[in-house]
Amino acid sequence: MLARRPIRYLFFILLFALLLGFFIALSAPPRADRQWDNGFSRTPQFTEIDGSQWRLTDLRAFAFDDASAANQAWRTVEFNPTELTEVWFFVEPFEAWGGVAHTLLSFVFDGDDPQTLSISVEARREEGETYSGFRGLFNAYELINVWSTEKDILTRIAVSLDHDIYAYRLNVTPEQAQVILQHFIRRTNELHERPRYYNTLTSNCTNELAKAVNDAFPGALPPHYSHWLTGYSGQRLHELGFLGAPHETFADLKRKANMRDSIQAMQGISVDTFPMAWRAHFVEQRQNVNKTQHDE
Repeated sequence: MLARRPIRYLFFILLFALLLGFFIALSAPPRADRQWDNGFSRTPQFTEIDGSQWRLTDLRAFAFDDASAANQAWRTVEFNPTELTEVWFFVEPFEAWGGVAHTLLSFVFDGDDPQTLSISVEARREEGETYSGFRGLFNAYELINVWSTEKDILTRIAVSLDHDIYAYRLNVTPEQAQVILQHFIRRTNELHERPRYYNTLTSNCTNELAKAVNDAFPGALPPHYSHWLTGYSGQRLHELGFLGAPHETFADLKRKANMRDSIQAMQGISVDTFPMAWRAHFVEQRQNVNKTQHDE
């Protein structure tokens, strides 16, 4: 009986230490001055130039090969929100289980100088740090909105990681897209000024996107399990009418949405022509899928 007491005491000491560490982690304020991984070393910021033009500093424009970031560059770009015409939604399922995925958005501008801006909400990792969904529950990472070129984010997923990635054009008008963008601009600037923590459940890649959309259009994306089981986010957007045609099932839509082959085929294209090139290849691939289904 006496021999069991030290073991029992040790158990309670370890439990107390774990709980103490948990509450210390929760109480420590988020910081912006850590030794960040290169891909997260800068926080983007938007500045209004005049009534129609905006400037984005620290747009990530890395070039990824089959192993890593072969070239690490940052850009400053200017854009006119009134030239925004399309918003695309991307889903990168986790290989272990498709119920969890990384999601991101891309804004397409169709002006005299067509361009795209992509946003990926990430856990801001330090040098040598890896992502853990469990650790992400306990303030292990700060939150960052990574704005990048499409070639950066899409080739990282489809080429460097060799993962599937699904592309869906959102059913929103240009006017709606412009309102949504303004709310992403505001939230990005707030995050630049005041760091926040990432959280696997409450501040992840998907529900942070949903928060910005709901800021713009309250109630547009009601709370749903897909905000946490993020692999179901595409299906949920389809149910709400934001993806595909009314008569199209999500299974049919998803069957034509995998863009990994298109990204891999276009990885050698320049960063500025890449968005048009992968979309043209993607449309051709979808047409081939439709033809195969019709022949069957």
